[in-house]
Amino acid sequence: MDWINRMNNGLDYIENNLEEDINYKKIAQIAHSSEYHFPRISFQISIKGDTEMEYRIENLDFDLKVIGKGKLVKTSRAFKTIPTLWSSAKKDGFIQQLIDMSWEDPKCSLESLLGVCGKEAAIMDEEFTYFMGIRYDGEVPNDMETLIITHRTWAVFPGITNAWKRLYTEWVPTSGYELADIPCIECYYPPKHKPRNELWVPIIPK
Repeated sequence: MDWINRMNNGLDYIENNLEEDINYKKIAQIAHSSEYHFPRISFQISIKGDTEMEYRIENLDFDLKVIGKGKLVKTSRAFKTIPTLWSSAKKDGFIQQLIDMSWEDPKCSLESLLGVCGKEAAIMDEEFTYFMGIRYDGEVPNDMETLIITHRTWAVFPGITNAWKRLYTEWVPTSGYELADIPCIECYYPPKHKPRNELWVPIIPK
């Protein structure tokens, strides 16, 4: 994906329609992005950002089996809705159910409460399914679903919120990688783990 060209196409649309009402949904479509990830002010900042984003590359040598439950989320409200989903899951005992099943037979550092975001790393739809679960190889409970993720190479960023805010506009255009058609995964680690959470982004070398 050539993200810089896509963003430039969006800017071309703005420049060609300065005397008309700007349709932000149309701009997002041109840029192959969601409205949420195409903020009106984003192009007033340097594409490289003030500080370099910290990340590491992880390679998984196995298919990732995630069990849990999915909830439909509006992309424009994701930052507010997702914490609410986790809060509700704590109150109704779902988080404890996941914890009781997790961290058995650990295979890698991807051992945590997981939030699988949609169907692909570039979230462009107005809504997506946020799948709350854990990596688990045992028998799946009747009240849970299963996701199988086969991708191998991931860029891992500490601090989920900051990573989301900078991923598309700063890191992707300059990283030398493309986003894979696999969902990003939010990882919320056990107590005392540092960092407390990370964003796992599926990538392909350009």
